[in-house]
Amino acid sequence: MGFIAEVHLVHDDLPLVPTIERRSGMTLRYEYGTTHDDRRLQFVSAFGDDYPTLEAAMAADPTVSEPTRIATFDNRAIYRVVVDTDLEIVPSQCADHGLFVFTITSDDGGWVARVHLPDRDALSAFRLHCRDRDISFRVTQLYDSSVSDDQTYFLTDRQHEILTMAYYAGYFQVPRSATQDDLANRLGVSDSAVSQRLRRAISELIAATLENDRLPAKRR
Repeated sequence: MGFIAEVHLVHDDLPLVPTIERRSGMTLRYEYGTTHDDRRLQFVSAFGDDYPTLEAAMAADPTVSEPTRIATFDNRAIYRVVVDTDLEIVPSQCADHGLFVFTITSDDGGWVARVHLPDRDALSAFRLHCRDRDISFRVTQLYDSSVSDDQTYFLTDRQHEILTMAYYAGYFQVPRSATQDDLANRLGVSDSAVSQRLRRAISELIAATLENDRLPAKRR
């Protein structure tokens, strides 16, 4: 029972939003937050390859301080930042209404939260909390959660569009018969925007189909 919603949240004082606005070609994913020595810490994954420029944007971001890259992998880097704003991406008070967060990722100059809500009252409480703090709150997707948990993955309209176009254009063929530049020209967007949408869409599908207890042997 309940609903699954995708909510786009924007405010200049939300953690890392100034960085998101400056580095629109990279995707950030909120991992978790904690408190240590009366400081709020936030851990995020960054997907892309221009880490020096991202770090410069973080250093100039008034909502965070002490950005530290704590791990680097083939496809992402993980950062720890100190949060210097009172605003929260998803307010902790929303847990009292039964809100559960699946993912929080950057998009369109803000954060996109995919959440489960037991009823519409919980969604209204989330919206009211954001509006009281002048946070732009826009529901972009809303589903009945009668589907099983292993099917709770979503593609935005733009992600569905780019995957469909890439597939039928031959982007996934070997050898490729279409490039990211070709897709960008068809959509009238930048090559980095195409790359970001493809990464996010493919990540969603992979996360929905991989089983946590069947990791490759070398990862165990």
